[in-house]
Amino acid sequence: MKIKNKKLIIIVVATLVVIAGIILAYKYNYLFKPKATSNISEKPKQIQTTKYENFHLEIPKLSIEAPIVADVPGDDKDTYFKALEGGVAHFQGTKKPGEGGLIFIFGHSSFFPWAAGNYKEIFINLEKIEKNDEVSVWYNKKEYKYKVSETKVVSPEDISVLNPTSDEQLVLMTCVPPGTKEKRLIVIAKPI
Repeated sequence: MKIKNKKLIIIVVATLVVIAGIILAYKYNYLFKPKATSNISEKPKQIQTTKYENFHLEIPKLSIEAPIVADVPGDDKDTYFKALEGGVAHFQGTKKPGEGGLIFIFGHSSFFPWAAGNYKEIFINLEKIEKNDEVSVWYNKKEYKYKVSETKVVSPEDISVLNPTSDEQLVLMTCVPPGTKEKRLIVIAKPI
């Protein structure tokens, strides 16, 4: 009988401790909850958030999101391949969003599977972009929206796509067909 009574006492004490803990937790949360405001006419504050802090590209239709590495020299293969490991590249000497003129961004459609980086195929589906599709570029915590006005395929030697423009214009470039370096797909977008 004594052993059964001890077990019963332990169970009762344990149950009371748990119940006391629940009651204290309830009271603690109740006592320290922030008080609701009594002024119903007060409007909640609008908090404006920035989706991306730095230079960033987004093409919603193609589910493309990538950091943009700024001011990458196009004539230094080692430097631009290294830049493309971390995103897409902004061609050195072209403008940034909001500055007016040509903004030129390039990225891989495919690259060696064993090569470093998470953006080896970031533009693999860029051929699916169509006229009037939207492209966003985030720069200095601000979103700049562009609408595709034209796509074309050019030879790798055609550098006219780098010619400065008087109006702001976003140009995206990648190799096509994916897996080759035969041609370049050029996507031209204008500010919305």
